[in-house]
Amino acid sequence: MFDWIANIFSKRQDMSYIFDGEYFTGDDTSQKAYLKRTALETCIDFIAKNFAQAKFQHVKNYKRLNDIVDYKLNVMPNQNENATEFWRHFLRKLIFEGEVLVIQSQTNDLLIADSFVKNESAYYPDTFSGVSIKGYLNQSTFSASDVIYCTYSNNRLETFTDSLFADYGQIFGRMIEVQMRNNQIRGTVKANLTQGTQDQKQKTLETYLEKIFNSFREKTVAVVPLTQGFEYEELGGTKSNTAQSIDQLTKLRNDTIDIIAEMMGIPPKLIYDQPADTEKLQVQFNEGTLAFFYELVSSEINAKLISSSAYQNGERITLVGKNTKDIFAISDSIDKLVASGTFNRNEIRIKLGEEPVTGLDDFVITKNYTTSIGGEKDKAVMTINEIRKDQGQEPIEGGDVIYMPSSDIPSIDVNDEGGDMSGS
Repeated sequence: MFDWIANIFSKRQDMSYIFDGEYFTGDDTSQKAYLKRTALETCIDFIAKNFAQAKFQHVKNYKRLNDIVDYKLNVMPNQNENATEFWRHFLRKLIFEGEVLVIQSQTNDLLIADSFVKNESAYYPDTFSGVSIKGYLNQSTFSASDVIYCTYSNNRLETFTDSLFADYGQIFGRMIEVQMRNNQIRGTVKANLTQGTQDQKQKTLETYLEKIFNSFREKTVAVVPLTQGFEYEELGGTKSNTAQSIDQLTKLRNDTIDIIAEMMGIPPKLIYDQPADTEKLQVQFNEGTLAFFYELVSSEINAKLISSSAYQNGERITLVGKNTKDIFAISDSIDKLVASGTFNRNEIRIKLGEEPVTGLDDFVITKNYTTSIGGEKDKAVMTINEIRKDQGQEPIEGGDVIYMPSSDIPSIDVNDEGGDMSGS
């Protein structure tokens, strides 16, 4: 501040400088890029935190494998990040930068690249070079078949942020300026300096002003001494009927977050943790945006970590997170699917992400799903394959028979007296 005062005396020796206007220019408030950054960071972090809660399952023929792949994906991908930190880092980079690259070190650690160069090819796998991780430049070139590489594109989001945030930033900056002016202390100093050289006059004025400003800034009660040759007059803070409040600034920020959240498929109420209807909104988010990222990541991991032959032999890497159904909420539906013979109990377990259990491969059916033909005692039932056909399912081996509890098997009438039943 006092360098600015010094420049007044050193650059110009007369008072005509006051009409130039060079000392009244300010920063371009449209450059308030932190508004954009705050909105994006909030939404991206919300998705990343939800994704990081998921767990990977390395399975073969629906049986979970507790091997190094399971450990690296779920416990410690590398020496410096646990699984939660790693996948949060992964998602943040994927969404914010539109792509993310993971390489495998010689110690089998999974490392997220800070920067890299992608070399595209039409007939051969793409390659990645110039891979930098925490300031270390890896001199190797990696084939696309040896890395995990995901891309994410949201054209609506990119277009919006490029075209509109400059305007929002300018509005936000103007609001801050008005708020600061509302409580600004202003004053004038009248100096009658008739003695001494120009440098001496400059130093005398600087010393006096410095004492005044320091007194105002540091003391709750400030007294300005009157001295010969100097007069200080307080103009007071500006009073404006259109003064902007902090609440209005917060609302502008929240409005920006709401717009970004909707473009990224996030119900805004979830970000602010508002209690109203959050359960339904959470399901909407889980089955929409979060499910998309689950599929994007799991498909890439399967493509790169599971060979073609292993995949054909039933080996998979599945992602189990908030996409998993609440078994208690759908228990009635499960009961109907099993009771109708549409699925056996192990098929249901697999669809719920659980391992199959010995003895649950049999198909069962209850009396409610039998079909009567003819009179009261002339009953027949549909076979399991007939029921599966009606519900659009493929027939199964052994499905042409039906299982019924003994109590549900209809009895056969016989002659009470025994013997000849011909009536003769």
